[in-house]
Amino acid sequence: MMSFEEFTEDVLKEIRLKMGDAFQIGKRDVVKNNDVKQTGIEVIKEEANIGPCVYLDEFYRKYESGGMRFGEIVDEVYRLILKHEEDTPDVDLSGFRSWEIVRENIYPKLVNAEQSKELLEKIPHRNFMDLAVVYYAVARDQEQKDIGTILIYNGHMKIWEQDEDDLYRTAMMNMCVDGEADFSDIRTIVERMTGITFTKDDGDASKDTDMYVLTNSRRRFGAAEILDKKTLRMIADQIGDAFIVLLSSVHETIVLPSKDETEYEVLAHMVRSINKTQVEEEERLSDHVYVYSRDEEMLKIVA
Repeated sequence: MMSFEEFTEDVLKEIRLKMGDAFQIGKRDVVKNNDVKQTGIEVIKEEANIGPCVYLDEFYRKYESGGMRFGEIVDEVYRLILKHEEDTPDVDLSGFRSWEIVRENIYPKLVNAEQSKELLEKIPHRNFMDLAVVYYAVARDQEQKDIGTILIYNGHMKIWEQDEDDLYRTAMMNMCVDGEADFSDIRTIVERMTGITFTKDDGDASKDTDMYVLTNSRRRFGAAEILDKKTLRMIADQIGDAFIVLLSSVHETIVLPSKDETEYEVLAHMVRSINKTQVEEEERLSDHVYVYSRDEEMLKIVA
């Protein structure tokens, strides 16, 4: 059986034969959040700015287990490349080299500092408790529609001649300009997702909930909303001067009214279990329990 390196090279060779000379085709190794490493085949049409990247890690696992034959994998990778090529919008990234242009699209994101050490060596960041604040730019098509994100690396900073303080101020300002955070109770979220409206006749479902979800309007990397002191004060106004925050993923957090300190370890165990079994590895943020205090105007780790 081929090693992963041999498998990757053989798939790359077959895709080059299928795609022809009109494309630049190469291997791409990526370090993602929580230092999750993936290897893919990137295909870029000549004179294009971007192109599809199909990751091979899961395909290799299927090859190892006998779930897919090598020829089937090549055919599926080729099909995905063609599909992505058709779906990839015409994006001009030339403006990405200009700070004055790109600054309007920069936002903050939270990652786990301990689990992302290798990634953090390559990107601008600042520490925030056991987390790190990193930065991304929203990519837009010709019609200014949001089509994805680009993580900001140290090399970008040199091009823009900016430092991390500039990034932080810009990202936080953009996050605030986008509008108030999305802070909803679980019942409202269920109604939003299902279209079912609870009434007073629905028994317990209509009672006030003690669980809330905090994210942003895009529901992407929304855990970063805990960086905004105004948002934390807004939550305190609604549910009490002290409250609990559980970082359920990079996209959202769970907020609970204050509880007895004896329950903190139980909550921490619950978060660890959910992270391990329900959350994709690169979207995990923290196993800890945090408490906000209005008197101190800050979050702190309590378990």
